[in-house]
Amino acid sequence: MIPLRWDEQPVGLRNPALVCAFTGWTDAGDAASSAVGVLARRLESELFATVDPELLYTMQPYRPQITISDGVASDLTWPTIELRMAVVRTAARDLLLVSGPEPTMRWQSLSETLVETAQTLGATMVITLGGLLSDVPHTRPVPITGIATDTELIAPIGAMLPDYEGPTGLTGVIHHEAQKRGLEAVTLLAHVPHYVAGIPSPKATLALVEAVELLTQVPVPTSRLRAASERYEQQVSEAISRDPERREMLERLEQMADLREVVGDDDDEIGEIADAQIQLNLGELPTGDVIADDFLEFLREAEERSAVEDDDEDEDETAP
Repeated sequence: MIPLRWDEQPVGLRNPALVCAFTGWTDAGDAASSAVGVLARRLESELFATVDPELLYTMQPYRPQITISDGVASDLTWPTIELRMAVVRTAARDLLLVSGPEPTMRWQSLSETLVETAQTLGATMVITLGGLLSDVPHTRPVPITGIATDTELIAPIGAMLPDYEGPTGLTGVIHHEAQKRGLEAVTLLAHVPHYVAGIPSPKATLALVEAVELLTQVPVPTSRLRAASERYEQQVSEAISRDPERREMLERLEQMADLREVVGDDDDEIGEIADAQIQLNLGELPTGDVIADDFLEFLREAEERSAVEDDDEDEDETAP
């Protein structure tokens, strides 16, 4: 167990669900950390505890941030895990939100602390969020991979159910700890197009926020995030349209996505045949490197063109 630094002790929470996301390895496109950020802001959450950063981080990869104005140092911010509460009177339950950089050590102790704290505050459900890079097109709905103690929990989301054995992030450790303690545990991973790996994906963030909303029945205002998602899709499409090779790559990914939608993910043999047929007709898919640099340059140009517009609020929706 790791001691928490309490700002206040929450009282009277109604069957809260614990929702966790961490920046780092399992946060492609900042999808998961941004989703918790959207929940925290839109539900007007309050900070109630943090974790001593010296218990979790080595400071070389996670350096503190300093603010200097006119030669005077005015502030120093340390990396840490934050615990927030969102009391939602219009819903039947509240939320506990946990976010921060994925620590470099003491994962098991931190997981025990977070899950036990949630249990003490009345939680019966733990949801962990992540993002992963995948061969998916930005023009189609965001696929979500789901892991759950009971797959009926995620049936309404239509999540893909994976088979996997290998390394995991902190979210996997928290999921395991919650399951071990008899809580309902769900992990949701949004698929982010590999060719836009270097920028935040508000579309993937929106998919995760909507999935949490469906699981918890806690309504979340998403109009600004939805607008940011639409603008993201338009900008990516415009960048790709300027080059025939990039357009061809997108067409191949769209065909793969459409075929998988038809044959489903349960029939591996049919899926393999479909992928093989696409490759036979259209060739091997190029890597994301063929468009990454040009696309980032396009976004910089687009940002300069729209500098006079007041888009700050929309852009905030995708900040971690």
